[in-house]
Amino acid sequence: MAMNEAWTKDEKGNIVVYPLVGYETMMVENRALALRLPFMFQDDEQTSPSGSLQLIITNAADVREFGQALIDAADRIEKAAKGA
Repeated sequence: MAMNEAWTKDEKGNIVVYPLVGYETMMVENRALALRLPFMFQDDEQTSPSGSLQLIITNAADVREFGQALIDAADRIEKAAKGA
């Protein structure tokens, strides 16, 4: 399955996304990274997160790869904003 096919989509074929309202990280026994991503559901008017994902990354190489992917995405967003 291609990466694009793995995304959840709505009835119009758009990728379903939820606004991120923060993040928390925690080291687990100095061997892994726990990552909590609280989010809001679309059209939610609450003042606190509707849900959260709690993930674990079990080795330093994957933590670095994830971090680099975020940095690369930030660079692309900034570059696109400058070109707009």
